[in-house]
Amino acid sequence: MRNTPIILAAAASLAVLAASLPARAADTAAGKQLFDKVCADCHELKDNAGKPAADLEKTLKAIVAGEKKHKKKLTLSDAEIANVSAYLSSAKAN
Repeated sequence: MRNTPIILAAAASLAVLAASLPARAADTAAGKQLFDKVCADCHELKDNAGKPAADLEKTLKAIVAGEKKHKKKLTLSDAEIANVSAYLSSAKAN
């Protein structure tokens, strides 16, 4: 088959493209709702507003995994962590 190398090259290109795309964009509105529901009793928005989302995600994942002390046990999915982190990162400190 003469087209096999072309098909393989195209498949490889698509795989590289797919790997470079984010799995799912974070939902800041959902992150705000979750922050208000779960976090706002103890944390003020200004404490984390504007911080890099990657840093916030790392911290939240450590709390969920029990690797970092926290007042309450958190059970958040990766998507929820991404949403809260995106919300906090995009928020303005007052």
